[in-house]
Amino acid sequence: MTAREKKLIAVGAGAGVLAAALIAGILASRELPSLAAGQASPAAGPSARTAGAQQPDNRDPAQSGTQPGVTVQLSPSEITAAGVQVAEVRIASLKTDIAAFGRVEQPEAQLAAVSARIGGRVDKLYVQYTGERVERGQAVADVYSPEVATALDEYRLAQQNRHLLHQSDDATAREQADALVQASQRKLELWGISGNQISAPEAKGVPHVTIYAYVSGTVIDRKVTQGQYVNAGDTLFTVADLSQVWIKADVYEEQLPQIHPGQQVDLTAESLPNRTLHGHVDFIEPSANPQTRTVPVHVHVANPGMRLLPGMFVTATFVSRAAQPSIVVPRSAVLDTGTRKIVYLARPNGVFEAREVQVGAPTEDLFPVSAGLELGDKVVLSGNFLIDSQAHLSSGISGLYGGSKEFANGQQAQSASSSSTSQGAQTNAAKLDFHADTDPVKAGEDSSFHVNLTDASGKPIPDARVTVTLIMPAMPAMNMPEMKNAFELPWIPGQKDYMGKGQAPMAGSWTVLVEARSNGSVIASSRTRLSAK
Repeated sequence: MTAREKKLIAVGAGAGVLAAALIAGILASRELPSLAAGQASPAAGPSARTAGAQQPDNRDPAQSGTQPGVTVQLSPSEITAAGVQVAEVRIASLKTDIAAFGRVEQPEAQLAAVSARIGGRVDKLYVQYTGERVERGQAVADVYSPEVATALDEYRLAQQNRHLLHQSDDATAREQADALVQASQRKLELWGISGNQISAPEAKGVPHVTIYAYVSGTVIDRKVTQGQYVNAGDTLFTVADLSQVWIKADVYEEQLPQIHPGQQVDLTAESLPNRTLHGHVDFIEPSANPQTRTVPVHVHVANPGMRLLPGMFVTATFVSRAAQPSIVVPRSAVLDTGTRKIVYLARPNGVFEAREVQVGAPTEDLFPVSAGLELGDKVVLSGNFLIDSQAHLSSGISGLYGGSKEFANGQQAQSASSSSTSQGAQTNAAKLDFHADTDPVKAGEDSSFHVNLTDASGKPIPDARVTVTLIMPAMPAMNMPEMKNAFELPWIPGQKDYMGKGQAPMAGSWTVLVEARSNGSVIASSRTRLSAK
Protein backbone atom coordinates (compact mmCIF):
# COMPACT_ATOMS: atom_id res chain seq x y z
CA MET A 1 0.00 0.00 0.00
CA THR A 2 1.41 3.41 -0.97
CA ALA A 3 1.74 6.35 1.38
CA ARG A 4 -0.98 8.22 -0.55
CA GLU A 5 -3.47 5.39 -0.03
CA LYS A 6 -2.68 5.23 3.69
CA LYS A 7 -3.27 8.97 3.95
CA LEU A 8 -6.67 8.71 2.20
CA ILE A 9 -7.76 5.89 4.53
CA ALA A 10 -6.79 7.88 7.61
CA VAL A 11 -8.67 10.96 6.38
CA GLY A 12 -11.79 8.84 5.65
CA ALA A 13 -11.72 7.23 9.11
CA GLY A 14 -11.45 10.60 10.77
CA ALA A 15 -14.37 11.97 8.78
CA GLY A 16 -16.50 8.97 9.81
CA VAL A 17 -15.75 9.49 13.49
CA LEU A 18 -16.70 13.15 13.26
CA ALA A 19 -19.98 12.34 11.50
CA ALA A 20 -20.90 9.74 14.14
CA ALA A 21 -20.19 12.19 16.95
CA LEU A 22 -22.35 14.84 15.24
CA ILE A 23 -25.30 12.45 14.87
CA ALA A 24 -25.00 11.34 18.50
CA GLY A 25 -25.09 14.93 19.65
CA ILE A 26 -28.25 15.67 17.67
CA LEU A 27 -30.06 12.62 19.07
CA ALA A 28 -29.01 13.48 22.61
CA SER A 29 -30.33 17.03 22.26
CA ARG A 30 -33.72 15.68 21.08
CA GLU A 31 -34.05 13.28 24.02
CA LEU A 32 -33.33 15.91 26.69
CA PRO A 33 -36.88 17.41 26.65
CA SER A 34 -38.38 13.96 26.94
CA LEU A 35 -36.15 13.13 29.88
CA ALA A 36 -37.01 16.43 31.50
CA ALA A 37 -40.70 15.74 31.08
CA GLY A 38 -40.25 12.26 32.52
CA GLN A 39 -38.39 13.65 35.54
CA ALA A 40 -41.01 16.21 36.50
CA SER A 41 -41.74 17.11 40.10
CA PRO A 42 -43.00 14.30 42.32
CA ALA A 43 -46.33 16.09 42.77
CA ALA A 44 -47.00 16.28 39.05
CA GLY A 45 -45.37 13.01 38.00
CA PRO A 46 -47.83 10.51 39.47
CA SER A 47 -50.77 12.53 38.23
CA ALA A 48 -49.36 12.62 34.73
CA ARG A 49 -48.57 8.94 34.73
CA THR A 50 -51.96 7.87 36.01
CA ALA A 51 -54.06 10.28 34.01
CA GLY A 52 -54.36 7.91 31.07
CA ALA A 53 -54.29 4.71 33.11
CA GLN A 54 -57.46 2.95 34.13
CA GLN A 55 -57.98 3.19 37.86
CA PRO A 56 -58.75 -0.08 39.62
CA ASP A 57 -62.35 -0.44 40.65
CA ASN A 58 -62.36 -1.48 44.31
CA ARG A 59 -66.07 -1.13 44.74
CA ASP A 60 -68.25 -4.04 45.69
CA PRO A 61 -69.90 -5.35 42.48
CA ALA A 62 -73.20 -5.52 44.38
CA GLN A 63 -73.07 -1.73 44.79
CA SER A 64 -72.63 -1.01 41.06
CA GLY A 65 -75.52 -0.12 38.79
CA THR A 66 -78.84 1.34 39.83
CA GLN A 67 -79.56 0.84 43.52
CA PRO A 68 -83.03 -0.31 44.64
CA GLY A 69 -85.09 2.50 46.14
CA VAL A 70 -83.71 5.26 43.89
CA THR A 71 -86.51 7.56 42.73
CA VAL A 72 -86.88 9.80 39.71
CA GLN A 73 -89.56 12.48 39.41
CA LEU A 74 -90.74 13.64 35.99
CA SER A 75 -93.12 16.31 34.90
CA PRO A 76 -96.10 15.38 32.68
CA SER A 77 -94.35 16.87 29.64
CA GLU A 78 -91.21 14.83 30.35
CA ILE A 79 -93.24 11.65 30.75
CA THR A 80 -94.84 12.30 27.38
CA ALA A 81 -91.50 13.12 25.76
CA ALA A 82 -89.93 9.89 27.04
CA GLY A 83 -92.85 7.77 25.81
CA VAL A 84 -93.39 6.26 29.25
CA GLN A 85 -96.02 3.51 29.32
CA VAL A 86 -97.26 1.95 32.55
CA ALA A 87 -99.22 -1.26 33.21
CA GLU A 88 -100.40 -3.12 36.30
CA VAL A 89 -98.82 -6.48 37.05
CA ARG A 90 -101.02 -9.55 36.66
CA ILE A 91 -101.12 -13.26 37.48
CA ALA A 92 -100.79 -15.89 34.76
CA SER A 93 -99.76 -19.51 34.22
CA LEU A 94 -96.75 -19.45 31.94
CA LYS A 95 -95.88 -21.95 29.26
CA THR A 96 -92.20 -21.93 28.33
CA ASP A 97 -91.04 -23.36 25.02
CA ILE A 98 -87.39 -24.47 24.82
CA ALA A 99 -86.17 -25.02 21.26
CA ALA A 100 -83.23 -27.34 20.55
CA PHE A 101 -81.72 -29.10 17.55
CA GLY A 102 -81.78 -32.90 17.53
CA ARG A 103 -80.69 -35.89 15.47
CA VAL A 104 -82.70 -38.98 14.58
CA GLU A 105 -80.97 -42.10 15.92
CA GLN A 106 -81.66 -45.82 15.96
CA PRO A 107 -83.61 -46.90 19.06
CA GLU A 108 -81.11 -48.91 21.09
CA ALA A 109 -83.88 -50.82 22.84
CA GLN A 110 -85.26 -51.99 19.49
CA LEU A 111 -82.09 -53.36 17.88
CA ALA A 112 -81.81 -57.11 17.14
CA ALA A 113 -78.93 -59.26 15.86
CA VAL A 114 -79.58 -62.19 13.51
CA SER A 115 -76.77 -64.69 14.25
CA ALA A 116 -75.53 -68.02 12.88
CA ARG A 117 -76.51 -70.95 15.10
CA ILE A 118 -73.69 -73.13 13.77
CA GLY A 119 -70.42 -72.58 11.98
CA GLY A 120 -70.20 -73.16 8.24
CA ARG A 121 -70.21 -71.62 4.77
CA VAL A 122 -72.88 -69.13 3.68
CA ASP A 123 -74.16 -70.64 0.47
CA LYS A 124 -77.07 -68.29 -0.11
CA LEU A 125 -78.20 -64.85 1.06
CA TYR A 126 -81.82 -63.78 0.85
CA VAL A 127 -81.06 -60.22 2.00
CA GLN A 128 -78.91 -58.42 -0.55
CA TYR A 129 -78.45 -54.87 0.76
CA THR A 130 -78.53 -52.70 3.85
CA GLY A 131 -81.83 -50.93 4.41
CA GLU A 132 -83.94 -53.83 3.17
CA ARG A 133 -87.10 -54.55 5.10
CA VAL A 134 -87.46 -58.03 6.65
CA GLU A 135 -90.40 -59.63 8.41
CA ARG A 136 -90.46 -61.97 11.35
CA GLY A 137 -89.94 -65.62 10.16
CA GLN A 138 -88.42 -64.58 6.81
CA ALA A 139 -85.42 -66.64 5.63
CA VAL A 140 -82.28 -64.50 5.40
CA ALA A 141 -79.45 -67.03 4.68
CA ASP A 142 -78.57 -70.69 4.10
CA VAL A 143 -75.45 -72.01 5.83
CA TYR A 144 -73.76 -75.31 4.83
CA SER A 145 -72.20 -77.09 7.77
CA PRO A 146 -70.26 -80.38 7.86
CA GLU A 147 -71.36 -80.77 11.46
CA VAL A 148 -74.97 -80.78 10.31
CA ALA A 149 -74.17 -83.43 7.70
CA THR A 150 -72.61 -85.61 10.39
CA ALA A 151 -75.57 -85.04 12.68
CA LEU A 152 -78.01 -86.05 9.93
CA ASP A 153 -76.09 -89.25 9.38
CA GLU A 154 -76.19 -89.93 13.12
CA TYR A 155 -79.94 -89.33 13.12
CA ARG A 156 -80.53 -91.76 10.26
CA LEU A 157 -78.35 -94.40 11.87
CA ALA A 158 -80.31 -93.97 15.09
CA GLN A 159 -83.53 -94.51 13.15
CA GLN A 160 -82.14 -97.67 11.52
CA ASN A 161 -80.94 -98.97 14.89
CA ARG A 162 -84.35 -98.40 16.41
CA HIS A 163 -86.01 -100.19 13.50
CA LEU A 164 -83.75 -103.21 13.97
CA LEU A 165 -84.40 -103.34 17.70
CA HIS A 166 -88.12 -102.89 17.30
CA GLN A 167 -88.65 -106.71 17.20
CA SER A 168 -86.22 -107.28 20.07
CA ASP A 169 -87.46 -108.73 23.33
CA ASP A 170 -85.08 -106.46 25.27
CA ALA A 171 -87.23 -103.55 26.42
CA THR A 172 -84.21 -101.60 27.67
CA ALA A 173 -82.56 -101.76 24.25
CA ARG A 174 -85.73 -100.52 22.62
CA GLU A 175 -86.00 -97.60 25.05
CA GLN A 176 -82.35 -96.66 24.50
CA ALA A 177 -82.84 -96.75 20.72
CA ASP A 178 -85.87 -94.45 21.01
CA ALA A 179 -83.95 -92.04 23.26
CA LEU A 180 -81.03 -91.94 20.81
CA VAL A 181 -83.38 -91.00 17.95
CA GLN A 182 -85.03 -88.28 20.01
CA ALA A 183 -81.67 -86.84 21.09
CA SER A 184 -80.38 -86.77 17.51
CA GLN A 185 -83.57 -85.08 16.33
CA ARG A 186 -83.44 -82.54 19.16
CA LYS A 187 -79.84 -81.66 18.28
CA LEU A 188 -80.80 -80.95 14.66
CA GLU A 189 -83.80 -78.89 15.71
CA LEU A 190 -81.61 -76.70 17.96
CA TRP A 191 -79.37 -76.00 14.98
CA GLY A 192 -82.37 -74.81 13.01
CA ILE A 193 -82.88 -77.86 10.76
CA SER A 194 -86.49 -77.97 9.67
CA GLY A 195 -88.68 -81.03 10.19
CA ASN A 196 -88.91 -81.57 6.43
CA GLN A 197 -85.13 -81.69 6.13
CA ILE A 198 -84.84 -84.07 9.06
CA SER A 199 -87.47 -86.46 7.66
CA ALA A 200 -86.31 -86.18 4.04
CA PRO A 201 -84.86 -89.28 2.39
CA GLU A 202 -81.10 -89.61 2.61
CA ALA A 203 -80.64 -88.78 -1.10
CA LYS A 204 -82.59 -85.53 -0.76
CA GLY A 205 -81.39 -84.39 2.66
CA VAL A 206 -79.12 -81.33 2.27
CA PRO A 207 -76.95 -80.41 5.24
CA HIS A 208 -77.90 -76.69 5.20
CA VAL A 209 -79.13 -74.58 8.09
CA THR A 210 -81.60 -71.86 7.10
CA ILE A 211 -81.33 -68.71 9.22
CA TYR A 212 -84.64 -66.91 9.89
CA ALA A 213 -85.29 -63.36 11.12
CA TYR A 214 -87.02 -63.53 14.48
CA VAL A 215 -88.07 -59.83 14.46
CA SER A 216 -89.50 -57.46 11.87
CA GLY A 217 -87.56 -54.35 10.97
CA THR A 218 -85.00 -52.71 8.71
CA VAL A 219 -81.54 -54.16 8.08
CA ILE A 220 -79.15 -51.43 9.22
CA ASP A 221 -75.96 -53.51 9.06
CA ARG A 222 -75.04 -56.50 6.88
CA LYS A 223 -71.88 -58.22 8.09
CA VAL A 224 -71.71 -61.26 5.80
CA THR A 225 -71.32 -62.01 2.09
CA GLN A 226 -72.19 -65.09 0.07
CA GLY A 227 -69.51 -67.78 0.29
CA GLN A 228 -68.11 -66.48 3.56
CA TYR A 229 -67.33 -68.89 6.41
CA VAL A 230 -68.86 -68.02 9.76
CA ASN A 231 -68.60 -69.37 13.28
CA ALA A 232 -71.42 -70.22 15.62
CA GLY A 233 -72.73 -67.03 17.19
CA ASP A 234 -71.40 -64.65 14.50
CA THR A 235 -73.80 -61.78 13.71
CA LEU A 236 -75.00 -61.89 10.12
CA PHE A 237 -77.40 -58.91 10.15
CA THR A 238 -78.47 -56.16 12.56
CA VAL A 239 -82.15 -55.28 12.35
CA ALA A 240 -83.82 -52.19 13.83
CA ASP A 241 -87.52 -51.55 14.32
CA LEU A 242 -87.84 -47.94 13.07
CA SER A 243 -91.57 -47.68 13.73
CA GLN A 244 -90.41 -45.70 16.76
CA VAL A 245 -87.17 -43.70 16.78
CA TRP A 246 -85.05 -41.77 19.25
CA ILE A 247 -84.36 -38.08 18.94
CA LYS A 248 -81.19 -36.90 20.67
CA ALA A 249 -81.72 -33.19 21.36
CA ASP A 250 -78.88 -31.01 22.70
CA VAL A 251 -80.11 -28.87 25.60
CA TYR A 252 -77.95 -26.14 27.16
CA GLU A 253 -76.99 -26.42 30.82
CA GLU A 254 -79.07 -23.44 31.96
CA GLN A 255 -82.18 -24.93 30.32
CA LEU A 256 -81.77 -28.35 31.91
CA PRO A 257 -83.77 -27.56 35.11
CA GLN A 258 -86.85 -27.12 32.92
CA ILE A 259 -86.49 -30.59 31.35
CA HIS A 260 -87.83 -33.72 33.05
CA PRO A 261 -88.74 -37.31 32.00
CA GLY A 262 -92.20 -37.64 30.53
CA GLN A 263 -92.27 -34.02 29.35
CA GLN A 264 -94.10 -33.29 26.09
CA VAL A 265 -91.93 -32.48 23.08
CA ASP A 266 -93.09 -31.14 19.71
CA LEU A 267 -90.96 -32.16 16.71
CA THR A 268 -90.72 -30.76 13.21
CA ALA A 269 -88.55 -31.93 10.33
CA GLU A 270 -88.06 -31.07 6.68
CA SER A 271 -89.05 -34.62 5.76
CA LEU A 272 -92.47 -33.95 7.32
CA PRO A 273 -93.51 -30.54 5.96
CA ASN A 274 -96.46 -28.81 7.65
CA ARG A 275 -96.65 -31.54 10.25
CA THR A 276 -95.78 -31.69 13.93
CA LEU A 277 -95.00 -34.93 15.74
CA HIS A 278 -95.48 -35.31 19.47
CA GLY A 279 -93.10 -37.29 21.66
CA HIS A 280 -91.97 -37.38 25.26
CA VAL A 281 -88.69 -37.20 27.15
CA ASP A 282 -87.55 -40.72 28.01
CA PHE A 283 -84.00 -40.28 29.27
CA ILE A 284 -81.54 -37.48 30.14
CA GLU A 285 -77.90 -38.45 29.73
CA PRO A 286 -75.79 -38.05 32.90
CA SER A 287 -72.88 -36.19 31.24
CA ALA A 288 -72.46 -32.98 29.23
CA ASN A 289 -70.50 -32.32 26.06
CA PRO A 290 -67.43 -30.30 27.20
CA GLN A 291 -67.13 -28.54 23.82
CA THR A 292 -70.73 -27.38 23.36
CA ARG A 293 -71.78 -27.40 27.06
CA THR A 294 -74.97 -29.22 26.13
CA VAL A 295 -76.63 -32.34 27.54
CA PRO A 296 -78.22 -34.92 25.17
CA VAL A 297 -81.87 -35.60 25.93
CA HIS A 298 -83.53 -38.71 24.47
CA VAL A 299 -87.01 -38.22 23.04
CA HIS A 300 -89.09 -41.19 21.90
CA VAL A 301 -91.49 -40.56 19.05
CA ALA A 302 -93.56 -42.64 16.65
CA ASN A 303 -92.28 -42.70 13.06
CA PRO A 304 -95.29 -42.68 10.73
CA GLY A 305 -94.50 -44.01 7.27
CA MET A 306 -90.83 -44.44 8.26
CA ARG A 307 -90.23 -40.83 7.17
CA LEU A 308 -87.71 -40.14 9.94
CA LEU A 309 -84.45 -41.84 9.09
CA PRO A 310 -81.36 -42.17 11.31
CA GLY A 311 -79.02 -39.22 10.80
CA MET A 312 -81.71 -36.65 9.94
CA PHE A 313 -81.90 -33.34 11.82
CA VAL A 314 -85.08 -32.17 13.52
CA THR A 315 -86.18 -29.23 15.66
CA ALA A 316 -87.39 -30.20 19.12
CA THR A 317 -89.54 -27.86 21.22
CA PHE A 318 -89.82 -28.82 24.90
CA VAL A 319 -93.11 -27.60 26.35
CA SER A 320 -92.77 -26.55 29.99
CA ARG A 321 -95.82 -25.43 31.94
CA ALA A 322 -95.58 -23.71 35.30
CA ALA A 323 -96.81 -25.75 38.26
CA GLN A 324 -98.90 -22.83 39.53
CA PRO A 325 -99.83 -19.28 38.47
CA SER A 326 -97.44 -16.46 39.37
CA ILE A 327 -97.08 -12.70 39.02
CA VAL A 328 -95.80 -11.83 35.55
CA VAL A 329 -94.45 -8.69 33.90
CA PRO A 330 -93.55 -8.02 30.26
CA ARG A 331 -89.89 -8.60 29.43
CA SER A 332 -89.52 -4.95 28.41
CA ALA A 333 -90.21 -3.90 32.02
CA VAL A 334 -87.13 -5.69 33.42
CA LEU A 335 -83.70 -4.03 33.24
CA ASP A 336 -80.66 -6.26 33.78
CA THR A 337 -77.82 -4.27 35.40
CA GLY A 338 -75.51 -7.28 35.46
CA THR A 339 -75.80 -7.74 39.23
CA ARG A 340 -79.56 -7.52 39.68
CA LYS A 341 -82.89 -7.23 37.87
CA ILE A 342 -84.63 -3.85 38.20
CA VAL A 343 -88.14 -2.63 37.40
CA TYR A 344 -89.49 0.89 37.87
CA LEU A 345 -92.69 1.30 39.84
CA ALA A 346 -94.98 4.19 38.96
CA ARG A 347 -95.84 6.28 42.02
CA PRO A 348 -98.15 9.33 42.30
CA ASN A 349 -97.03 12.78 41.12
CA GLY A 350 -94.72 11.46 38.40
CA VAL A 351 -92.36 9.65 40.77
CA PHE A 352 -90.75 6.38 39.58
CA GLU A 353 -89.02 4.07 42.06
CA ALA A 354 -86.39 1.44 41.22
CA ARG A 355 -87.34 -1.97 42.64
CA GLU A 356 -85.21 -5.11 42.61
CA VAL A 357 -87.08 -8.27 41.57
CA GLN A 358 -86.37 -11.99 41.45
CA VAL A 359 -87.46 -13.53 38.15
CA GLY A 360 -87.61 -17.01 36.70
CA ALA A 361 -87.06 -18.34 33.20
CA PRO A 362 -88.80 -16.05 30.69
CA THR A 363 -91.18 -16.88 27.90
CA GLU A 364 -91.11 -14.99 24.61
CA ASP A 365 -92.70 -11.88 26.15
CA LEU A 366 -93.17 -12.42 29.92
CA PHE A 367 -91.05 -12.80 33.06
CA PRO A 368 -92.40 -14.71 36.07
CA VAL A 369 -91.67 -12.72 39.26
CA SER A 370 -91.00 -14.70 42.44
CA ALA A 371 -90.17 -11.74 44.71
CA GLY A 372 -90.25 -7.94 44.65
CA LEU A 373 -93.74 -7.19 43.29
CA GLU A 374 -97.30 -7.52 44.50
CA LEU A 375 -100.67 -7.42 42.82
CA GLY A 376 -101.69 -3.82 42.22
CA ASP A 377 -98.16 -2.57 41.53
CA LYS A 378 -97.76 -0.59 38.33
CA VAL A 379 -94.51 -0.98 36.39
CA VAL A 380 -92.99 0.99 33.52
CA LEU A 381 -93.11 -0.94 30.24
CA SER A 382 -91.64 1.64 27.86
CA GLY A 383 -89.24 4.49 28.55
CA ASN A 384 -87.69 2.77 31.57
CA PHE A 385 -84.22 2.92 30.05
CA LEU A 386 -84.42 6.69 29.81
CA ILE A 387 -85.66 6.85 33.39
CA ASP A 388 -82.85 4.57 34.55
CA SER A 389 -80.25 6.74 32.79
CA GLN A 390 -81.21 9.61 35.09
CA ALA A 391 -81.08 7.69 38.35
CA HIS A 392 -77.98 8.54 40.40
CA LEU A 393 -75.83 5.70 41.58
CA SER A 394 -76.39 6.75 45.17
CA SER A 395 -79.85 8.31 45.26
CA GLY A 396 -81.64 11.53 44.48
CA ILE A 397 -84.27 13.04 42.28
CA SER A 398 -83.51 14.41 38.87
CA GLY A 399 -85.40 15.50 35.82
CA LEU A 400 -85.59 13.52 32.61
CA TYR A 401 -82.80 15.33 30.76
CA GLY A 402 -80.53 15.84 33.75
CA GLY A 403 -82.31 18.87 35.21
CA SER A 404 -82.66 18.97 38.96
CA LYS A 405 -85.87 19.01 40.92
CA GLU A 406 -85.05 22.56 41.94
CA PHE A 407 -85.00 23.54 38.29
CA ALA A 408 -88.36 21.88 37.79
CA ASN A 409 -89.69 23.84 40.76
CA GLY A 410 -88.17 26.98 39.23
CA GLN A 411 -89.91 26.20 36.00
CA GLN A 412 -93.20 25.80 37.81
CA ALA A 413 -92.59 29.08 39.64
CA GLN A 414 -91.71 30.71 36.36
CA SER A 415 -94.90 29.36 34.81
CA ALA A 416 -96.91 30.70 37.73
CA SER A 417 -95.09 34.04 37.48
CA SER A 418 -95.62 34.17 33.76
CA SER A 419 -99.27 33.35 34.25
CA SER A 420 -99.57 36.13 36.82
CA THR A 421 -97.73 38.55 34.56
CA SER A 422 -99.92 37.73 31.61
CA GLN A 423 -102.95 38.57 33.66
CA GLY A 424 -101.39 41.92 34.70
CA ALA A 425 -99.03 43.40 32.12
CA GLN A 426 -98.13 41.48 28.96
CA THR A 427 -95.43 44.05 28.10
CA ASN A 428 -92.99 42.57 30.68
CA ALA A 429 -92.44 39.30 28.72
CA ALA A 430 -88.79 38.60 27.64
CA LYS A 431 -87.39 36.57 24.78
CA LEU A 432 -84.14 34.61 24.94
CA ASP A 433 -82.09 33.22 22.05
CA PHE A 434 -79.00 31.05 22.62
CA HIS A 435 -76.30 29.90 20.19
CA ALA A 436 -72.65 28.82 20.13
CA ASP A 437 -69.99 30.00 17.72
CA THR A 438 -69.45 26.40 16.55
CA ASP A 439 -71.69 23.38 16.49
CA PRO A 440 -70.50 20.93 17.61
CA VAL A 441 -68.12 22.48 20.12
CA LYS A 442 -64.75 20.98 21.00
CA ALA A 443 -64.84 18.91 24.19
CA GLY A 444 -62.52 20.12 26.93
CA GLU A 445 -61.79 23.46 25.25
CA ASP A 446 -63.25 26.93 25.77
CA SER A 447 -65.98 27.86 23.30
CA SER A 448 -67.86 31.15 22.85
CA PHE A 449 -71.56 31.29 23.64
CA HIS A 450 -74.05 34.08 22.92
CA VAL A 451 -77.43 34.94 24.43
CA ASN A 452 -79.70 37.59 22.93
CA LEU A 453 -82.17 38.79 25.57
CA THR A 454 -84.96 41.19 24.52
CA ASP A 455 -88.21 42.44 25.97
CA ALA A 456 -91.64 42.24 24.37
CA SER A 457 -90.86 45.24 22.14
CA GLY A 458 -87.57 43.73 20.92
CA LYS A 459 -85.36 46.04 22.97
CA PRO A 460 -82.22 44.42 24.50
CA ILE A 461 -82.24 43.89 28.27
CA PRO A 462 -78.69 44.71 29.55
CA ASP A 463 -79.06 44.35 33.30
CA ALA A 464 -79.98 40.66 33.65
CA ARG A 465 -77.94 37.84 35.09
CA VAL A 466 -77.60 35.14 32.42
CA THR A 467 -76.47 31.66 33.47
CA VAL A 468 -75.73 28.70 31.13
CA THR A 469 -75.73 25.18 32.58
CA LEU A 470 -74.45 22.20 30.57
CA ILE A 471 -75.78 18.84 31.81
CA MET A 472 -74.76 15.30 30.87
CA PRO A 473 -77.37 12.80 32.13
CA ALA A 474 -76.27 9.98 34.43
CA MET A 475 -75.34 6.68 32.78
CA PRO A 476 -75.74 3.91 35.40
CA ALA A 477 -74.68 1.20 32.96
CA MET A 478 -71.26 2.91 32.76
CA ASN A 479 -71.18 3.81 36.47
CA MET A 480 -71.11 7.49 35.51
CA PRO A 481 -73.13 10.01 37.56
CA GLU A 482 -74.75 13.15 36.25
CA MET A 483 -72.27 15.85 35.13
CA LYS A 484 -72.88 19.62 35.24
CA ASN A 485 -70.89 22.69 34.22
CA ALA A 486 -72.39 26.16 34.84
CA PHE A 487 -71.03 29.57 33.84
CA GLU A 488 -72.33 33.13 33.48
CA LEU A 489 -72.34 35.27 30.33
CA PRO A 490 -71.59 38.99 30.84
CA TRP A 491 -73.28 41.82 28.94
CA ILE A 492 -71.22 43.08 25.99
CA PRO A 493 -72.38 46.66 25.22
CA GLY A 494 -70.73 46.80 21.81
CA GLN A 495 -72.56 43.67 20.60
CA LYS A 496 -75.74 44.29 22.59
CA ASP A 497 -75.93 40.72 23.82
CA TYR A 498 -74.47 38.46 26.48
CA MET A 499 -71.30 36.63 25.47
CA GLY A 500 -68.76 34.52 27.30
CA LYS A 501 -66.68 31.36 27.24
CA GLY A 502 -67.39 27.97 28.69
CA GLN A 503 -66.60 24.38 27.91
CA ALA A 504 -68.20 20.97 27.66
CA PRO A 505 -65.90 18.71 29.74
CA MET A 506 -66.33 15.61 27.54
CA ALA A 507 -67.65 14.57 24.16
CA GLY A 508 -71.30 13.67 23.86
CA SER A 509 -74.75 15.19 23.78
CA TRP A 510 -75.34 17.86 26.44
CA THR A 511 -78.54 19.41 27.69
CA VAL A 512 -78.26 23.23 27.76
CA LEU A 513 -80.32 25.18 30.30
CA VAL A 514 -80.18 28.99 29.88
CA GLU A 515 -81.74 31.16 32.56
CA ALA A 516 -82.05 34.96 32.71
CA ARG A 517 -82.84 36.60 36.08
CA SER A 518 -83.63 40.16 36.98
CA ASN A 519 -84.23 41.37 40.53
CA GLY A 520 -84.05 37.76 41.74
CA SER A 521 -86.83 36.55 39.42
CA VAL A 522 -86.55 34.42 36.29
CA ILE A 523 -87.60 36.55 33.32
CA ALA A 524 -86.72 34.06 30.56
CA SER A 525 -85.34 30.55 30.18
CA SER A 526 -84.53 28.12 27.41
CA ARG A 527 -83.70 24.43 27.08
CA THR A 528 -81.87 23.00 24.07
CA ARG A 529 -79.25 20.41 23.07
CA LEU A 530 -75.56 20.82 22.27
CA SER A 531 -73.10 18.33 20.82
CA ALA A 532 -69.42 18.17 21.76
CA LYS A 533 -66.68 16.29 19.96
